[in-house]
Amino acid sequence: MPAFTLADLQAIAREVIGDREIALAPEMEAADVPGWDSLNHTLISVEIEAATGAPVDAEMLAECPTFGDLVALVNLHRPG
Repeated sequence: MPAFTLADLQAIAREVIGDREIALAPEMEAADVPGWDSLNHTLISVEIEAATGAPVDAEMLAECPTFGDLVALVNLHRPG
C-alpha cells in the first residue's frame, strides 16, 4: 500500500468539509482551514483510519501541530 500523503489528507478534508477548494500545506494546521471544526475533525480521523488502516482518533490528530506532522504520524501507524 502506498504511503499516506498530504494530497490524500487534502482529498479527505475536501470531502468531509464539502469544499473542493481546500488546499493544504505541510506547515498548516486545522485552525487554518475554514470548516475544520470539532465534528469534522472527528470525521476526518475516521476517514483517515478507513483509508489507511492506521489507528487514528481525534485526540491523536489534535496532538499533531501541523498537517505534515499528521501525515508522518499516520504513516508510522499504518499496518505492515
